Amino acid sequence: SHWVRPDDPRVAIVPLGSDPERFWPTDEGEDPPAGPLRILFAGLLRHYKGVDVLLQALTRIERPVTLTVAGAGPESSRLQTLCQRLRLNDRVTFLGRVADMDLAALYRAHDLFVLPAVSPAEAFGQVLVEAMLSGLPCITTELGTGTSFVVQEAVTGSVVAPRSPEALAAAIDSLAKDPALRRRLGQAGRARALEHFTTARMLADVSAL
Repeated sequence: SHWVRPDDPRVAIVPLGSDPERFWPTDEGEDPPAGPLRILFAGLLRHYKGVDVLLQALTRIERPVTLTVAGAGPESSRLQTLCQRLRLNDRVTFLGRVADMDLAALYRAHDLFVLPAVSPAEAFGQVLVEAMLSGLPCITTELGTGTSFVVQEAVTGSVVAPRSPEALAAAIDSLAKDPALRRRLGQAGRARALEHFTTARMLADVSAL
């Protein structure tokens, strides 16, 4: 094969980083508001993001949850039509494109972040890093790319099979019923992001190379 193996000694991996002074958690002493679990997806609305799978997963969850979809893209109208067909309009809000200056507050206004990507076109998941820096537990999918490196199964969130509304619904439901688990995963995610996924760490590693 002409592809370079990840363990080739000539290869050094430097993960992308984000700014921990821009993305930070809500006050740890602050209780989450009563009401449904607040789920967030943020990103371009393209086919490989798997938002359709997330919508299908919501129909399998009986406990109260809401979903905010932040982003625009070529799948927007199709996803909104699917949302109507699945009768989820009272549980799902499509925000369209969100200004960069409003992203940090958007993460803090939610309880759980989900990136349900279905294709290796999702190579890393920068939004996962932003969510982890914001103290959110994350659910993503195993694609053989960086998503399951960023999010660690049962440590900072959940990693499930792609294209499976059933697996995604089960992961969401398990976190929806356990606030203490969400808090623990969110704290571990923040710690992991501070260690591996900051802009300063990325620049230092590139400089060292």
